[in-house]
Formats: sequence, C-alpha cells, structure tokens
Amino acid sequence: MAEPITIATAVITGLVGAYKAYTEYRAAVAKAAAEQAPPPAKSEAAAQGERAAPIIEAGVAQHGNEDERADLASFARNPARYEGALARVLADIAAREPAFAGQLQTIANEAQIQTGGVQGNVTVNDQGKIIGPAVGVNPGTITITYTPPPDDQ
Repeated sequence: MAEPITIATAVITGLVGAYKAYTEYRAAVAKAAAEQAPPPAKSEAAAQGERAAPIIEAGVAQHGNEDERADLASFARNPARYEGALARVLADIAAREPAFAGQLQTIANEAQIQTGGVQGNVTVNDQGKIIGPAVGVNPGTITITYTPPPDDQ
C-alpha cells in the first residue's frame, strides 16, 4: 500500500488563492466581452490558477462528496465568500485520497505557487552560525536568541 501523502495547509491556501485569481479573471473577461471592451491582462496568479483549475475541478468531481461538490460550485459563484470552504474541501479530500494530494503538490510545484507563510531573509555576518536548515518550511514557532556584541550596545 502506498504511503499517505501529507500536504501542507500553505500549499492548499496557495492553490485556492491562485484558483480564486483565475476565477475572478474569467469573470472580468466575460464582463469585458459583454461590454465590448478589451479584456484585462492576466496576472501571474491567474495564470497559476489556470493551471490548477482543471486538477482542482476534476479532483473534487471524482473524489468529493455531494457537499464538497456543492462547495466548489458555490466558490465558482462567489470566490471571496467561499475561499475558506474550498480550502477545507481540498484539505479533506487530500487527507483521504493520497493520489489527489500528490496531484495538488505537483501542480503547486509546477506552477511555482507561493505557498504562504512568513517569508524573510537572514543575513549572518562575522561569527554567526546557522545550525540546521536555513531554507525550507518551518511550521510552528521559531525562537531566536540574539546577544549583541558589547560594541553594538
């Protein structure tokens, strides 16, 4: 039996955000067409969402229950209101369907979707030491102890 895949909440949040941008872009294009105006430019997030949309839609259609499919339909009508609901749906399906979790992780990697969280840079000078990974996802609390040298006080 295949090992279950755990997908980070940040990945799902990033995918839903990109899918939301794409859904809003499609609505803006339809509105522009109805008004015979030029379509808006596609943002990077909308382009990422365009890649994620078929995976999300097919996964919910195939693996989701009736309520989860209804939440996806509600998201399509009102992305801002149902963004959290869709994130919960994707997390629930990914938890019980490892293949779908793998697809979500793959599309997030391929689309280079920002997976949320706090981003930052660390600059270490002089005798600073970094113990452990300096790049990656660190869930939870990070505690830093810094003692400035006497000449910096």
